[in-house]
Amino acid sequence: MVTPRTILLPTDFTGRCDRSRDRAVLLARAWGARLVLLHVLENDATIPWDREEAMDRAQAKLESEVQDDNIAICTRVAFGDVTSTILDVAAEFSVELIVTGISRKDELGDFLIGTTVERLARRAGLPLLIVKGRAEAEYRQLMAATDFSECSRTALTTGVDLFPTAAITLLHAYHVRLETLRGREGPAAAQQADIAYELDAFLSATALSPATQALLDVSVDYGDVRQVARDHVQANAVDLAVIGTHGRSALATAMLGSTARALVGCLECDVLLVPQDSRASEPAQRIIQGNAPDDAG
Repeated sequence: MVTPRTILLPTDFTGRCDRSRDRAVLLARAWGARLVLLHVLENDATIPWDREEAMDRAQAKLESEVQDDNIAICTRVAFGDVTSTILDVAAEFSVELIVTGISRKDELGDFLIGTTVERLARRAGLPLLIVKGRAEAEYRQLMAATDFSECSRTALTTGVDLFPTAAITLLHAYHVRLETLRGREGPAAAQQADIAYELDAFLSATALSPATQALLDVSVDYGDVRQVARDHVQANAVDLAVIGTHGRSALATAMLGSTARALVGCLECDVLLVPQDSRASEPAQRIIQGNAPDDAG
């Protein structure tokens, strides 16, 4: 993909949105992209409030979120379902990247995706950047997880396109089939030969130049993909993991892949989820207040 020209940042004005806001600003500045700020007010008939006053108050907060003369900024305030409204705005502005935050950690120390982020990952049909760390600098160390599938190939090429100056490791984790019955050593040697063949075929079909492929650091490790990826992130100061999802098939719409969900939860670094099919959802015209796309810039 080309460098995004429009980035969408949904915000609910809570403290956990600060990191995603700062990352979105950094990316917009680096790419010369337009930044769309969105706040969604959910309809709740049980709460007595002045609709117009609520919109004006939210609009004022949005306009104060980012003060940067070097970025083209648009703002939107809307009523409706949060996920559907985010998708509508993304389609209206021809957004190419959505930036969001993470909810919190659970009792085991894993990050909780949150309902809205989970739904966006399933339905957005475009790259979703989930920010966990503070945006202190551009991404320097990337890890692209691969199972040699087409969607992981799309994720790898997207990571290279978006962050061409970052060092990238292509990571593959594997298990020995029927290990408890057959042991590991003998079958592992044969399986590693198969992996080498699959890796070569995977890279040969990837739309990367030979020079770029030569710069890739390939890591093939035995073990559960969660643990292998987590160990690699910690040992190599990875600040962004790039993970492919299964596009917008009926199955993908029903659920986020278990591997992708597990990696989003366990990794300490930011995560970029890349769907195989990056088509955006159709807008449903739920926008109520804010700058129109034609007025942006």
